[in-house]
Amino acid sequence: MVKRSGLELDDSLFEGDRKRSRSRGGRGSAEPPEPEVHVRHLGRVDNTLAVSIVLAAAMVAVLGLTYHKENWFAAVLIGLMFLASELFALPMKPGGRLSVALLPLVMAMMVSGPLGAAVVAVFGLPIFYMERRPIGWKRVVFNTAQLVFAAGAAAFVFRHTGGNLLDATLKNGGKLVLPWILATLVFFVVNTLLVMPVIAPEGEKLLRFWQRKLLPKLPGYILYSGIGFLTAIMYVKLEFPAVVVIFAPILAIRVVYTRYGTMRDVCDNTTLAIMEGVEAGSMFMEGHSVGVADIAVAIADEMDFEEEDIHFLRQAALLHDIGKLSLDPAVVEKAGPLSAEEYEEIKQHPLVAARIVSKEPSFAVVAPTVRHHHEMTDGSGYPDGLAGDLIPVGARILAVADAFDAMQRPVPYREPLSAFDAASEVVRGKGIQFDPAVVDAFTKVAIKRGAWSGALKGRVRMPTRRPHEAHAQPQLEQPTLEESMTPGEPAPSAPPSGSTPAEGISYEDVRGEIEKDIREWERFDVGTRRRTREQKRRPGSRKKKGQEGEDRETS
Repeated sequence: MVKRSGLELDDSLFEGDRKRSRSRGGRGSAEPPEPEVHVRHLGRVDNTLAVSIVLAAAMVAVLGLTYHKENWFAAVLIGLMFLASELFALPMKPGGRLSVALLPLVMAMMVSGPLGAAVVAVFGLPIFYMERRPIGWKRVVFNTAQLVFAAGAAAFVFRHTGGNLLDATLKNGGKLVLPWILATLVFFVVNTLLVMPVIAPEGEKLLRFWQRKLLPKLPGYILYSGIGFLTAIMYVKLEFPAVVVIFAPILAIRVVYTRYGTMRDVCDNTTLAIMEGVEAGSMFMEGHSVGVADIAVAIADEMDFEEEDIHFLRQAALLHDIGKLSLDPAVVEKAGPLSAEEYEEIKQHPLVAARIVSKEPSFAVVAPTVRHHHEMTDGSGYPDGLAGDLIPVGARILAVADAFDAMQRPVPYREPLSAFDAASEVVRGKGIQFDPAVVDAFTKVAIKRGAWSGALKGRVRMPTRRPHEAHAQPQLEQPTLEESMTPGEPAPSAPPSGSTPAEGISYEDVRGEIEKDIREWERFDVGTRRRTREQKRRPGSRKKKGQEGEDRETS
């Protein structure tokens, strides 16, 4: 079963401060800390913990009152299997683990009984205790309580919808299919609904989170439950040898996946360590790649990307500027405007970065994203001038995240923008520089993080160079509107800050001009259609077929 959506709390909920401190990097942080959100989320965790304890206690009481003969030997043996399944669970990102815990629970439900299934869930206590940090006993109690209730509720439904203990002769095997299906669905719904308030990000609607993140896990629940059904059949036939025959290969597969997950984590951490070391030099904005990765992952999650795609996008974000290693440091660190030759050199860094990452097969998949992260929606970007949907979606996300983080960081030629002003600049580039769908997802992320209020507050411009750099290169001054007007001509009044050319103009003010344009268009349209009809009716405009044939013979 999917542990992340059922068996334990998400580590990321209690590591927010550590993640923010690591992603902060430079002075212009893209994600300001918000401890009050953290406190509210912990309050929701406490409420869910209390509900889980009450439900688990009530379920145990009900199962105790409706107690039937239980196979306690099978319950203990299957409980040890449950413990082993938890021991070899696969860590998931950003938190949680993937285990086969549902398999032994289904076995206990079919060969032991409802109370035995609830007791089997308690065997996971040692593993829950080992993983109790960072919130201690709350995590242990919550994992145990919600799992006891989910297993007990599923077994209770199984028993009271016609399901009985599986007979060794398998005479009642067919009658158990429908109760097994119902029990699996009950376990999934109860399990996911209990953990939903705990692992859902702050500010996201719980139902939407359930649909996006937890509902897609249903096929995995059904798969493990079906394997549990088959294992229960083998158990009533072979008892202990069935455990070895079925469970040992499954645990071996879990170990292989655990090794894979560990190696992927090592790869991620190595990439992160390399970029942090590279950006610590004078050529890069310190922490920029980590900040870009943080925003890009949040945007992709808002756009319902799959976990594997988010993983590759994070890798691309961390490595997107590695091509600057091949550039002249004097060009990268130049305080003043770049010459045409210098700008052409800067435009080469996505190509260099793409070549670097494509040399390693495991990174080759992110090469297109790295190559095209400076393309623009209107086709004016570089290096290939792609436009619209021709730009890889990962590169479109990376473009927004890169710009948002970069605008908040101090560089030699300008001062950093605030998070609000940077977000406003991104919104202004919607449909021109940035993909509209990506900007929409970005604004939702920015609003959730408190970086944007959902509206533009006045005109936000990129800061000019520092005063001591003003003399670096003379720039032509453009005359103001008043200076360019002829003497005696009244100056137009300036529109209010943040307004558009149409603001402040009523319909009555322009009604005459609009109606005049409509009448002229109608006259033009009528005249065009009249000339077309006259052309068709003009004598001699069409020749008969015979005459056409004679003309051809004559010619």
